[in-house]
Amino acid sequence: MAYPDKTFMCFGRRKDMNKVYVDVMAKFDRDGNIEPVQVSWTDGSKYNIDKVIGMCRAVSKGGGITGIRYTCKICGRSAFVFYSEREHRWFVEGKGAGRIDWIYTVI
Repeated sequence: MAYPDKTFMCFGRRKDMNKVYVDVMAKFDRDGNIEPVQVSWTDGSKYNIDKVIGMCRAVSKGGGITGIRYTCKICGRSAFVFYSEREHRWFVEGKGAGRIDWIYTVI
C-alpha cells in the first residue's frame, strides 16, 4: 500500500477513516505524564511502539474528536495514537475494526 498524500491528511475529515477504539498499554511517570507503549488491535494483535516522536492536542481526522495525539513509530512507520481525555479511551484512525490500515496514517 502506498502512503496517502500528506497534504490530504492535513486538511479536513477523512471520509474513509473512522475512530477505532483499541487497548493500549501505557507508562505513567511520577509527574503524571502518560506515554503509550503497546497497542492491541481489535483482533488481539499487539504492536509495540518503537518510539514516541511527539504529542500535542489535535483533532482526529477520522473521528472528529479532540484529544492528545501521540505521533509514534510502530513497525517502522509513523502512526497517530489518540487519547480522548473526555472519554478516557484510546483510539486510532482506521478503515474498520478488522483491518490494520491505521498503521498507514502517516505524517
